[in-house]
Amino acid sequence: MFISKVLFYDTILYKTQKKYIMSKIIYSGIKFREFLSRRGITYQEASAFLGIDKNTIGKAVRGGNLNMSVLLTICNMYHLNIADFFVLEHDGEENQTHENSINPILSDNKQVLSSVSEEFEKYKISKKPKFQYEDFLASKDQEIALLREINELYKKQIELLQEKVLEIDNKNDL
Repeated sequence: MFISKVLFYDTILYKTQKKYIMSKIIYSGIKFREFLSRRGITYQEASAFLGIDKNTIGKAVRGGNLNMSVLLTICNMYHLNIADFFVLEHDGEENQTHENSINPILSDNKQVLSSVSEEFEKYKISKKPKFQYEDFLASKDQEIALLREINELYKKQIELLQEKVLEIDNKNDL
């Protein structure tokens, strides 16, 4: 099945055997929400780490209208692929076919821009984060230290139980 990219403006058209299927690219925060929950990161922690207002983080997770600079900040700071923030939504008319030209798709009166323009919105950048990144790291270091202590205690309990099992086995052998 040969697929070639034909046009990118508001929609993407794919040519599959003389048939065009229209798909809309839609921003979705589902994968970002999954990333945050998988890592156990709260919106407040993400806000402090990224230097972005907590409400903007919520907007990113819900799939709201985001500025590209905010989206790029999230991707760069968390090393995420920007393509994960978008999904293709196929139109319900998969049986609709067009000739091998994009002209029937575009109306005669519409003028297609050569580039995609984005409305400019001003996003509030957090000036007073609730806590600093260093405090966040210090708390995580404390959690790690406590987990290591708990691990050592469990190891000692396992050793004691193994010794008791050996004593019982030795008594049973006599």
